[in-house]
Amino acid sequence: ENSSSWRQAYTNSGYSSSPASPEHLCKACGGQFDTERRNVCVDCRKQFCGRCWVRPELVLCHTCQRFHGTQFERSELMRLKVKELRDYLHLHEIPTQTCREKEELVELVLGQHPPSSSKIILYKLLSNTNTNITIFQDTSSTDSEETLVHSRRASLSDLSSVQDIEGLSVRQLKEILARNFVNFKGCCEKWELMERVTRLFNDQKDLHNLVSNTTTETGTGTGIGQEENLCKICMDSPIDCVLLECGHMVTCSKCGKRMSECPICRQYVVRAVHVFRS
Repeated sequence: ENSSSWRQAYTNSGYSSSPASPEHLCKACGGQFDTERRNVCVDCRKQFCGRCWVRPELVLCHTCQRFHGTQFERSELMRLKVKELRDYLHLHEIPTQTCREKEELVELVLGQHPPSSSKIILYKLLSNTNTNITIFQDTSSTDSEETLVHSRRASLSDLSSVQDIEGLSVRQLKEILARNFVNFKGCCEKWELMERVTRLFNDQKDLHNLVSNTTTETGTGTGIGQEENLCKICMDSPIDCVLLECGHMVTCSKCGKRMSECPICRQYVVRAVHVFRS
């Protein structure tokens, strides 16, 4: 009898040898909560306790709500902090160990939620454990159109002003420089790429203005000044390319990269280099 009472005195009735189930732990603070009072985010599908779920009428957690507020636009996502991007990807169980640049994190987020013209409106109909979602989508654009837009490479013709350069990504800046034969080796920062694209844009704009002014001064009848500054192959774009090794300037960049021989001296073209006129 004494041994039985001794065991009863030193037995903890609230002790449990099995740890708490991960399904009953808050994703934000890690605390336990009652399954009847849990809040489930409709985006990341994680569970949160009442202390971390700020507003009961919402159907998104704080992190997912922050990202849905950006409508998953690239320019808005680039304004977020790196920690916020990693937290969102961590909620969706997407690894980020190999990401070294902020742009790579944004690409992962866009891969999870690609931007589209669809408008999604979420309504919570029941406040306890059941959550019903009503989704209204604008189907004006098709998937094929969205795929075509995202797969198309950036071009200098897409820019209408210098201010548009600030919204380009590092990859788009490099694509524009590569398509116009501008060497960007040694550029370690984004502002260096932006500086070269800005110079390229201004130079292209000056060349078009030069052709327009020459046409106005000489008149449409002669067209001598216009022909002198136009590409001798397409007769459309201004001459902004030098052919190596001969050094002749007779074509635009687009025609120059297709030339195997110089049209003047018939020398083999090693490469076509875009030039800036002062």
